[in-house]
Amino acid sequence: MNQTVYCDPNPLHSSFGLYLTGAGMETARPHEAYPHTYHSSEYYFTWENGRTLSGDENQLLYILEGEGVLEFVRGKRIRLSAGSLVILHADEWHRYRPNARTGWREAYVGFAGDFCKKILAAPFFPPPPTVLDIPTGGRFEQDLLTLIDKVHAESTTAPYSLAGDFMSLLGSVIEQTSTLRGEHAHNGAIRAIQLHIGHHLAETLDFAAIARQHGLSYALFRKVFRSYTGLAPLEYQLALRVRRAASLLKSTDRPIADIARDVGFRSPWYFSRYFRKATGISPAECRSSVRNLRKA
Repeated sequence: MNQTVYCDPNPLHSSFGLYLTGAGMETARPHEAYPHTYHSSEYYFTWENGRTLSGDENQLLYILEGEGVLEFVRGKRIRLSAGSLVILHADEWHRYRPNARTGWREAYVGFAGDFCKKILAAPFFPPPPTVLDIPTGGRFEQDLLTLIDKVHAESTTAPYSLAGDFMSLLGSVIEQTSTLRGEHAHNGAIRAIQLHIGHHLAETLDFAAIARQHGLSYALFRKVFRSYTGLAPLEYQLALRVRRAASLLKSTDRPIADIARDVGFRSPWYFSRYFRKATGISPAECRSSVRNLRKA
Protein backbone atom coordinates (compact mmCIF):
# COMPACT_ATOMS: atom_id res chain seq x y z
CA MET A 1 0.00 0.00 0.00
CA ASN A 2 1.37 3.42 -0.97
CA GLN A 3 0.21 6.51 0.85
CA THR A 4 1.87 9.89 1.23
CA VAL A 5 0.68 13.16 2.69
CA TYR A 6 2.59 16.42 2.47
CA CYS A 7 1.98 18.86 5.29
CA ASP A 8 1.66 22.59 4.72
CA PRO A 9 3.52 24.23 7.62
CA ASN A 10 3.21 27.97 8.16
CA PRO A 11 5.54 30.40 9.99
CA LEU A 12 3.71 29.81 13.27
CA HIS A 13 4.43 26.07 13.05
CA SER A 14 8.07 26.87 12.36
CA SER A 15 8.33 29.05 15.46
CA PHE A 16 7.23 26.05 17.54
CA GLY A 17 10.71 24.64 16.88
CA LEU A 18 9.63 21.26 15.50
CA TYR A 19 7.07 20.48 12.81
CA LEU A 20 6.33 17.70 10.35
CA THR A 21 6.62 18.15 6.60
CA GLY A 22 5.05 14.90 5.50
CA ALA A 23 4.74 11.19 6.11
CA GLY A 24 3.89 8.03 4.27
CA MET A 25 4.47 4.41 3.37
CA GLU A 26 5.58 2.92 0.09
CA THR A 27 5.90 -0.61 -1.25
CA ALA A 28 8.22 -1.37 -4.15
CA ARG A 29 7.65 -4.84 -5.56
CA PRO A 30 10.52 -6.86 -7.04
CA HIS A 31 11.79 -5.38 -10.32
CA GLU A 32 9.38 -2.45 -10.04
CA ALA A 33 10.50 1.07 -10.98
CA TYR A 34 11.54 3.11 -7.95
CA PRO A 35 10.68 5.63 -6.67
CA HIS A 36 7.11 5.96 -7.81
CA THR A 37 6.35 9.01 -9.89
CA TYR A 38 3.45 10.27 -7.77
CA HIS A 39 5.86 12.02 -5.38
CA SER A 40 6.08 15.81 -5.35
CA SER A 41 8.93 17.26 -7.42
CA GLU A 42 10.58 18.37 -4.16
CA TYR A 43 10.99 14.75 -3.12
CA TYR A 44 11.10 12.73 -6.31
CA PHE A 45 14.57 11.68 -7.44
CA THR A 46 16.28 9.27 -9.78
CA TRP A 47 19.13 6.96 -8.89
CA GLU A 48 21.34 8.76 -11.39
CA ASN A 49 20.88 12.22 -9.82
CA GLY A 50 20.10 11.46 -6.20
CA ARG A 51 18.51 14.07 -3.97
CA THR A 52 19.19 16.74 -1.36
CA LEU A 53 16.33 17.70 0.94
CA SER A 54 15.50 21.38 0.67
CA GLY A 55 15.69 24.00 3.41
CA ASP A 56 16.15 22.66 6.92
CA GLU A 57 14.10 19.52 6.34
CA ASN A 58 15.25 16.13 7.62
CA GLN A 59 13.67 12.76 7.01
CA LEU A 60 13.38 9.52 8.93
CA LEU A 61 13.29 6.45 6.67
CA TYR A 62 12.53 2.99 8.09
CA ILE A 63 12.73 -0.24 6.10
CA LEU A 64 9.91 -2.58 7.10
CA GLU A 65 10.60 -5.43 4.68
CA GLY A 66 13.11 -6.31 1.97
CA GLU A 67 16.61 -5.14 1.19
CA GLY A 68 18.32 -2.31 -0.64
CA VAL A 69 21.23 0.11 -0.72
CA LEU A 70 21.91 3.68 0.34
CA GLU A 71 24.65 6.08 -0.73
CA PHE A 72 25.73 9.37 0.81
CA VAL A 73 28.81 9.40 -1.41
CA ARG A 74 28.61 8.02 -4.92
CA GLY A 75 29.95 4.49 -5.06
CA LYS A 76 30.10 3.96 -1.27
CA ARG A 77 27.08 1.81 -0.63
CA ILE A 78 25.47 1.02 2.70
CA ARG A 79 23.32 -2.10 2.75
CA LEU A 80 19.80 -1.68 4.10
CA SER A 81 17.44 -4.40 5.27
CA ALA A 82 14.34 -4.81 7.41
CA GLY A 83 14.95 -2.82 10.60
CA SER A 84 17.32 -0.27 9.06
CA LEU A 85 16.51 3.24 10.25
CA VAL A 86 18.06 6.06 8.24
CA ILE A 87 18.07 9.71 9.26
CA LEU A 88 18.52 11.88 6.19
CA HIS A 89 19.88 15.25 7.24
CA ALA A 90 19.18 18.63 5.68
CA ASP A 91 21.63 19.59 2.89
CA GLU A 92 22.96 16.01 2.73
CA TRP A 93 23.08 14.46 -0.74
CA HIS A 94 21.83 10.89 -0.85
CA ARG A 95 20.19 8.23 -2.93
CA TYR A 96 18.66 4.88 -2.07
CA ARG A 97 16.71 2.11 -3.72
CA PRO A 98 15.41 -1.39 -3.01
CA ASN A 99 17.08 -4.53 -4.27
CA ALA A 100 15.41 -5.43 -7.56
CA ARG A 101 15.21 -9.06 -6.46
CA THR A 102 13.46 -8.44 -3.12
CA GLY A 103 11.82 -5.04 -3.39
CA TRP A 104 11.01 -3.43 -0.03
CA ARG A 105 8.40 -1.73 2.09
CA GLU A 106 9.32 1.59 3.69
CA ALA A 107 7.85 4.16 6.05
CA TYR A 108 9.01 7.75 6.34
CA VAL A 109 8.42 11.00 8.17
CA GLY A 110 9.77 14.41 7.21
CA PHE A 111 10.53 16.93 9.95
CA ALA A 112 12.12 20.34 10.35
CA GLY A 113 12.60 23.21 12.78
CA ASP A 114 15.33 24.76 14.89
CA PHE A 115 14.92 22.11 17.58
CA CYS A 116 16.04 19.42 15.14
CA LYS A 117 19.66 20.50 15.45
CA LYS A 118 19.59 19.74 19.17
CA ILE A 119 17.73 16.47 18.73
CA LEU A 120 20.04 15.11 16.05
CA ALA A 121 23.28 16.15 17.76
CA ALA A 122 25.55 13.98 19.90
CA PRO A 123 25.24 12.23 22.27
CA PHE A 124 21.73 11.26 21.19
CA PHE A 125 22.54 10.32 17.61
CA PRO A 126 25.80 9.53 15.85
CA PRO A 127 26.97 12.04 13.22
CA PRO A 128 25.95 11.61 9.57
CA PRO A 129 25.67 9.27 7.83
CA THR A 130 23.15 8.09 10.42
CA VAL A 131 22.03 4.50 9.87
CA LEU A 132 20.69 2.66 12.91
CA ASP A 133 19.15 -0.74 13.51
CA ILE A 134 15.80 -1.22 15.24
CA PRO A 135 14.20 -4.66 14.80
CA THR A 136 10.84 -4.69 13.06
CA GLY A 137 7.68 -5.86 14.78
CA GLY A 138 8.30 -3.95 18.00
CA ARG A 139 7.00 -0.86 19.69
CA PHE A 140 8.94 1.51 17.44
CA GLU A 141 7.33 0.16 14.28
CA GLN A 142 3.89 0.31 15.88
CA ASP A 143 4.40 3.91 17.05
CA LEU A 144 5.77 4.98 13.66
CA LEU A 145 2.84 3.53 11.71
CA THR A 146 0.38 5.03 14.19
CA LEU A 147 2.02 8.43 13.74
CA ILE A 148 1.81 8.15 9.95
CA ASP A 149 -1.90 7.35 10.19
CA LYS A 150 -2.39 10.38 12.47
CA VAL A 151 -0.51 12.65 10.06
CA HIS A 152 -2.88 11.55 7.29
CA ALA A 153 -5.89 12.30 9.46
CA GLU A 154 -4.79 15.35 11.44
CA SER A 155 -2.00 17.18 9.60
CA THR A 156 -4.09 20.34 9.23
CA THR A 157 -5.86 20.23 12.59
CA ALA A 158 -3.22 19.04 15.08
CA PRO A 159 0.28 20.03 13.89
CA TYR A 160 1.61 20.68 17.40
CA SER A 161 0.33 17.40 18.83
CA LEU A 162 1.85 15.57 15.87
CA ALA A 163 5.18 17.26 16.55
CA GLY A 164 4.94 16.06 20.16
CA ASP A 165 4.17 12.53 19.02
CA PHE A 166 7.19 12.61 16.73
CA MET A 167 9.39 13.83 19.57
CA SER A 168 8.23 10.84 21.60
CA LEU A 169 9.10 8.59 18.65
CA LEU A 170 12.63 10.00 18.51
CA GLY A 171 12.92 9.41 22.24
CA SER A 172 12.15 5.73 21.70
CA VAL A 173 14.82 5.63 18.97
CA ILE A 174 17.40 6.98 21.40
CA GLU A 175 16.41 4.43 24.03
CA GLN A 176 16.61 1.49 21.62
CA THR A 177 19.76 2.24 19.64
CA SER A 178 23.37 1.61 20.50
CA THR A 179 24.26 5.28 21.00
CA LEU A 180 23.28 5.18 24.68
CA ARG A 181 22.51 1.49 25.14
CA GLY A 182 25.81 0.88 26.92
CA GLU A 183 24.92 3.32 29.67
CA HIS A 184 21.30 2.18 29.94
CA ALA A 185 22.52 -1.41 30.32
CA HIS A 186 24.12 -0.43 33.64
CA ASN A 187 21.07 1.29 35.13
CA GLY A 188 20.29 -1.72 37.32
CA ALA A 189 23.78 -1.63 38.82
CA ILE A 190 23.56 2.13 39.38
CA ARG A 191 20.23 1.78 41.14
CA ALA A 192 21.67 -0.93 43.40
CA ILE A 193 24.63 1.32 44.23
CA GLN A 194 22.26 4.18 45.02
CA LEU A 195 20.49 1.95 47.53
CA HIS A 196 23.84 0.89 49.01
CA ILE A 197 24.83 4.54 49.49
CA GLY A 198 21.53 5.26 51.19
CA HIS A 199 21.95 2.31 53.56
CA HIS A 200 25.53 3.33 54.45
CA LEU A 201 25.00 7.07 54.44
CA ALA A 202 27.36 7.98 57.29
CA GLU A 203 30.21 5.75 56.19
CA THR A 204 33.28 6.61 54.12
CA LEU A 205 32.66 4.50 51.03
CA ASP A 206 35.21 3.04 48.63
CA PHE A 207 33.38 3.77 45.39
CA ALA A 208 36.02 2.07 43.24
CA ALA A 209 35.55 -1.17 45.21
CA ILE A 210 31.76 -0.87 45.04
CA ALA A 211 31.97 -0.37 41.27
CA ARG A 212 34.10 -3.50 40.89
CA GLN A 213 31.56 -5.51 42.88
CA HIS A 214 29.00 -4.58 40.23
CA GLY A 215 31.28 -5.37 37.29
CA LEU A 216 32.16 -1.78 36.42
CA SER A 217 35.47 -0.02 36.09
CA TYR A 218 35.72 3.09 38.24
CA ALA A 219 35.93 5.37 35.19
CA LEU A 220 32.81 3.84 33.61
CA PHE A 221 31.00 3.85 36.95
CA ARG A 222 31.60 7.58 37.46
CA LYS A 223 30.47 8.36 33.91
CA VAL A 224 27.31 6.25 34.05
CA PHE A 225 26.46 7.32 37.62
CA ARG A 226 26.63 11.00 36.68
CA SER A 227 24.57 10.36 33.55
CA TYR A 228 21.90 8.57 35.63
CA THR A 229 21.79 10.90 38.67
CA GLY A 230 23.31 14.18 37.49
CA LEU A 231 25.87 13.99 40.31
CA ALA A 232 29.24 12.40 40.99
CA PRO A 233 29.04 9.51 43.54
CA LEU A 234 30.40 11.54 46.46
CA GLU A 235 28.19 14.50 45.57
CA TYR A 236 25.22 12.16 45.58
CA GLN A 237 26.14 10.82 49.02
CA LEU A 238 26.56 14.34 50.39
CA ALA A 239 23.19 15.36 48.95
CA LEU A 240 21.55 12.41 50.70
CA ARG A 241 23.29 13.38 53.97
CA VAL A 242 21.94 16.91 53.73
CA ARG A 243 18.44 15.66 52.95
CA ARG A 244 18.53 13.28 55.91
CA ALA A 245 19.91 15.98 58.20
CA ALA A 246 17.17 18.41 57.17
CA SER A 247 14.57 15.77 57.99
CA LEU A 248 16.07 15.20 61.46
CA LEU A 249 16.36 18.94 62.12
CA LYS A 250 12.68 19.40 61.35
CA SER A 251 11.35 16.35 63.16
CA THR A 252 13.52 16.11 66.30
CA ASP A 253 15.10 18.32 68.96
CA ARG A 254 18.42 16.52 68.90
CA PRO A 255 21.55 18.72 69.05
CA ILE A 256 22.83 19.83 65.65
CA ALA A 257 26.26 18.35 66.39
CA ASP A 258 24.73 14.92 67.02
CA ILE A 259 22.75 15.07 63.77
CA ALA A 260 25.87 16.09 61.88
CA ARG A 261 27.76 13.10 63.26
CA ASP A 262 24.91 10.66 62.62
CA VAL A 263 24.67 11.54 58.93
CA GLY A 264 28.42 11.31 58.37
CA PHE A 265 29.92 14.77 59.00
CA ARG A 266 32.84 14.57 61.43
CA SER A 267 32.93 18.32 62.03
CA PRO A 268 29.82 20.29 63.10
CA TRP A 269 31.44 23.41 61.66
CA TYR A 270 31.95 21.77 58.25
CA PHE A 271 28.42 20.36 58.41
CA SER A 272 26.94 23.83 59.00
CA ARG A 273 29.03 25.30 56.21
CA TYR A 274 28.12 22.57 53.71
CA PHE A 275 24.45 22.59 54.73
CA ARG A 276 24.21 26.35 54.06
CA LYS A 277 25.97 25.94 50.72
CA ALA A 278 23.54 23.18 49.68
CA THR A 279 20.28 24.68 50.98
CA GLY A 280 20.88 28.42 51.30
CA ILE A 281 20.14 28.41 55.05
CA SER A 282 21.94 27.22 58.17
CA PRO A 283 20.90 24.10 60.13
CA ALA A 284 19.58 26.35 62.92
CA GLU A 285 17.51 28.37 60.46
CA CYS A 286 16.14 25.14 58.97
CA ARG A 287 14.98 24.04 62.42
CA SER A 288 13.57 27.42 63.42
CA SER A 289 11.59 27.74 60.17
CA VAL A 290 9.59 24.64 61.14
CA ARG A 291 9.05 25.90 64.70
CA ASN A 292 7.79 29.23 63.38
CA LEU A 293 5.30 27.42 61.14
CA ARG A 294 4.05 25.41 64.10
CA LYS A 295 3.56 28.57 66.16
CA ALA A 296 1.67 30.22 63.34
